[in-house]
Amino acid sequence: MTGRASGERRSGLGRSLFEMALVVISVLLALTVDNWRDDQQKATLTTSVLGALAQELAANRAAIDEALPFQDRSSQAFRDALERYVATKEFVFPEEARSRSAALRFSSAAYESAVIAQVLPRIQVDTLLKLSRVYAEQDAYADLQRNYASATLQVDFADGARYFRLLSNEYAQLAEAERRIAPLIDAAREAVAQELAPTPR
Repeated sequence: MTGRASGERRSGLGRSLFEMALVVISVLLALTVDNWRDDQQKATLTTSVLGALAQELAANRAAIDEALPFQDRSSQAFRDALERYVATKEFVFPEEARSRSAALRFSSAAYESAVIAQVLPRIQVDTLLKLSRVYAEQDAYADLQRNYASATLQVDFADGARYFRLLSNEYAQLAEAERRIAPLIDAAREAVAQELAPTPR
């Protein structure tokens, strides 16, 4: 009987070990499938965010292309108004500058979404650096606008020369900043396009 009991015990132990191995393999397989699914979701989210960034960069670049000629014309118009004011003391606001605001509003929603969605670590370092430069420069541009808005509000309109000089400088500096940002946007757009390009298998 001891031989039979010993055989049953070995058989029971073997069966238990087999069942435990099946459970471990099942858990590992489930974790692998879950990790694969998680990676697929993150890859899809990253692609979606990169697509939104590409659209946002294109829109910001188009905004520069539209605003830059206006900034240049307005800067010149305020210089001309300053010369006229100095010569005649006649305060005439340039008609050119009435057509639109100097303020160019860059969009940054896609970049902020990328930060919130935590997909930036999945983007190539070179692309990330180019995006960071663009959005840092756009933030500096917004600061420049705020500084000029504050200074303009503090100008005494009785001092027409100071007012025209301030606005001429504002438009000139905004145009200079836009010229600095444009190639940065172009470089970031190219980097994002490379990230979105299908990888050869």
